[in-house]
Amino acid sequence: MSISSIEDLSNEVFYEIFEYLDACEIYYAFSNLNYRFQQLINSSLLLLKLKLDDSQSEEIFINNYQQILHLNKGQIFSIHLWSSENTNQIISIFTIDSSFNCLESLVFYTIESNVLISLLPTLTCLPRLFSLTIETWSNIKDLGNIYRLIFNLPKLKYIKFKAIESNNFDIIISLPIATNEQISSIEYLIMDHPCAFDELFAIISYTPDLRYLKFLSVTSRKVNIRNIKPMILPNLTHLSIHIYRKMSFNVQGGK
Repeated sequence: MSISSIEDLSNEVFYEIFEYLDACEIYYAFSNLNYRFQQLINSSLLLLKLKLDDSQSEEIFINNYQQILHLNKGQIFSIHLWSSENTNQIISIFTIDSSFNCLESLVFYTIESNVLISLLPTLTCLPRLFSLTIETWSNIKDLGNIYRLIFNLPKLKYIKFKAIESNNFDIIISLPIATNEQISSIEYLIMDHPCAFDELFAIISYTPDLRYLKFLSVTSRKVNIRNIKPMILPNLTHLSIHIYRKMSFNVQGGK
């Protein structure tokens, strides 16, 4: 059968096209065209990727973002939030709750620490949040509270945490060794911020199922590694350590 009009394309082809588009772009181009496209947009077969920032016009922001967030929560697969001067306005138009039952991935770019701390507790209700990426301007010295909130997320498998250090202080991570009740489901952990070895061992005490671990060590604080209790990570298959200061290791092997 020859195709002479875009509407001759099958639903499956449109779903493939929609995979390359942001949810707002889909609504802007196809919403209210006709009954068929409205049904396609509202179908549970369509999973939406949502990018929240202030680069869109006021009309698009009001007419599309609000409609998606309030009427299509159950179709949203991922949300990317870029922090800006209007971040509080963007966050205020939706409330994270369990009705985001398909939301698997969250990405926060250049988000302020205080905004991040207010958002993280609301994510515990998400039944399928497997991936979390955070890039924050660290205007707080201690990242321990942020890690506690991350480890409370019950379904999380992947976390990438980048904290851009202030010139006014060195980042620390005040975190006690985990108890059995505090174990996290995280399997992939990428820490792109200063981290001393004792802080690293405190963090991984919460993540015994780790398969992939990458961390950056640029702290100038001296740590006696002999005082750190060994930990076993039986599933670990990838370890990446970036060290920007002189360090030596003494390795002893048994016979």
